[in-house]
Amino acid sequence: MKNHIYQIEINNVSNSAAAQFKDLKYLIRESDLDKLIGESFPLQEFNLESKLLIDGSKELLSSFEKVDEEKLDIIEELKNIEYIGLSEDSEIILRFKNEVFHEDFNAAGVYDFSYDFLDNSFNMGKFSRFCISNSYNDLLKENITQLFDKLPSLKKQYRFIKNNNEWFLRGLTSTRYNNYDNHLAIYLTLISLHKYSQKNQTKFNLEKAFLTDSEINIFFIQQNPIKISNFGEIQFGVYVSNNEIKEGTFSLELRYTVINEQGKNFSGLSNFVFNISHSTGISNVKEKLAFSDKINELKEITIQHITNIKKSKLTENQLYMIFRKIHSSTQKLSKEARDKAKNYYDSSLVDNTLTIVDAFDKFNEITTDVEERIYLERIYNEVIKEFNNNQ
Repeated sequence: MKNHIYQIEINNVSNSAAAQFKDLKYLIRESDLDKLIGESFPLQEFNLESKLLIDGSKELLSSFEKVDEEKLDIIEELKNIEYIGLSEDSEIILRFKNEVFHEDFNAAGVYDFSYDFLDNSFNMGKFSRFCISNSYNDLLKENITQLFDKLPSLKKQYRFIKNNNEWFLRGLTSTRYNNYDNHLAIYLTLISLHKYSQKNQTKFNLEKAFLTDSEINIFFIQQNPIKISNFGEIQFGVYVSNNEIKEGTFSLELRYTVINEQGKNFSGLSNFVFNISHSTGISNVKEKLAFSDKINELKEITIQHITNIKKSKLTENQLYMIFRKIHSSTQKLSKEARDKAKNYYDSSLVDNTLTIVDAFDKFNEITTDVEERIYLERIYNEVIKEFNNNQ
């Protein structure tokens, strides 16, 4: 994942304590959307002193507090914004004339703000990168200034983030969005997983989480793996993600980890259980979060798929197909990861006893980056479905 001003990684918390329901009330804040979610998913349904059926949820909330810094959204027209120049980090600096702060103030972009803002507003993201990389700062300023003058009524909603008492431009959001920010995504996830656990007489553990000031990636595993005769076991769980910026979505996917009797393993991401855009209304959110039947249906499909291919040896063509899916993913996987995949593929051609678990277990070693690993897990599930369809 990219570096962020605020970020934290959680690992190995399977024996950590569960939060109490009263700990969740701090996730409902003052916005109209927060209040509406608090009314639609009320904590009063539960005993506030009782614990969630999610071990590790206490540490999740504690860690989230460390990255959940102050944010602010401001809607402004270009006529009230002035282009100042570039920061030492080659990010654009804008001057805002806004009553919220009661004075004019400058804010520099962070992360991908400069590219996203200029591309979204003027379709000049690539041009701006060209200018910056070649130190054509005057040319960049001339074009931006003229466009500001020609489009004074162009209105955007700017997301600011505070660091060391200074505001930075994090990104653009939309006025039509409900802005299901990370605190709301965590609130809705924990309540929904608890309800699922109650209904299905089970319990979840927090496996790992990657939290930043604008994005979350959280992995929960279900206790009590399912045994598969003469093979090993499947442990089910869910992967939850949310991105507050641009066209980000709040989603939950069924995730599973397959472990054979020799200890080889891989994880796969099945279909989306829900995928909520930031324009989704509350009534639709309530419908999507009642996902118990959908999770159980996806689990049964996955068990059947794994049972069907559990000990099948890979043919040379099948191994090549897996390799090609990975090696051709130039937009999702780094060159280093793809080169490692090629080295493994070349060395595996002499082995005609590989099972699909053996292959995926080895391909896992090509990267440790969380986003690349998630992408590999999508490929693994896609391959399993194709193998089943071809049987």
